[in-house]
Amino acid sequence: MFEGFETRRIALEGVTLNTRLGGEGPPLLLLHGYPQTHVAWHRVAPSLARHFSLVVPDLPGYGESLGPAPDPEHRNHSKRVTAAIMTALMAQLGHDRFFLAGHDRGARVAYRLTLDHPERVRRLASLDTVPTLDVWEGMDWQGAIGAFHWPFLAQPDSLPERLIGAAPDVYLDYLLEHWAGSPNSLDPAAVAQYREHFRKPAVQTAMAEDYRAGATIDVAHDREDRAAGKRIACPVFVPWGQRYTGGSLLPIWQRWADDVQGLEIDCGHFIAEEAPEICARALIDFFAD
Repeated sequence: MFEGFETRRIALEGVTLNTRLGGEGPPLLLLHGYPQTHVAWHRVAPSLARHFSLVVPDLPGYGESLGPAPDPEHRNHSKRVTAAIMTALMAQLGHDRFFLAGHDRGARVAYRLTLDHPERVRRLASLDTVPTLDVWEGMDWQGAIGAFHWPFLAQPDSLPERLIGAAPDVYLDYLLEHWAGSPNSLDPAAVAQYREHFRKPAVQTAMAEDYRAGATIDVAHDREDRAAGKRIACPVFVPWGQRYTGGSLLPIWQRWADDVQGLEIDCGHFIAEEAPEICARALIDFFAD
């Protein structure tokens, strides 16, 4: 995986980011989601690297990245703070403006970065993800069953970490199997890497803090922006997995941006791994416009 890429551990204020660097062309930052690591991009990275200079980090606290300490208000794991960290990462690498693609939790960091630092992002791709506020406001009892991990991981007092820590492989495999569009669609080597890091107590805490922030401070930031009429200024591309999402995400994103285009793909939640050729081609075309 990631043949020809450089691996660097980049120290920033309060964090150290495990980062893959490779390719040539304009800079493109790729942000992975839960419950994975930067390896989630391994099937599209070779194609993208022929067109872009890729920056592919583990999110703070995920994988091999060292994240900030938890705090009572979960600000250290808010998408606003993580977005600022990613902006600092790109600046340290000499990239003042860049393309940006995120999946799942990484997509939440990505749209927050685009709202908070609009001068830095040329175009945004959000894979199979909608803004956090819209998820909570649209969740009914059936949605809560399907997305049980949202309220579960937001529980306080280390409850999720204790329960997940008792059987991390069972929990991780359940999520991967149920979110993928078909059995065995993920690379076994990638799944083994996800398991290795998911077993770490520090990673379990960082992930839970990520979701606690998603139920508190992140919602507050989204509400503030919506009340102020703040919108995403750059073009937005929203591909979604038909077998996971089931319907178009465009109406939701049109509440946040004027220039939005979408693409339905016959796969599950893990678009970059389940449909890598379609995903890579779509991203190349979108960022090349």
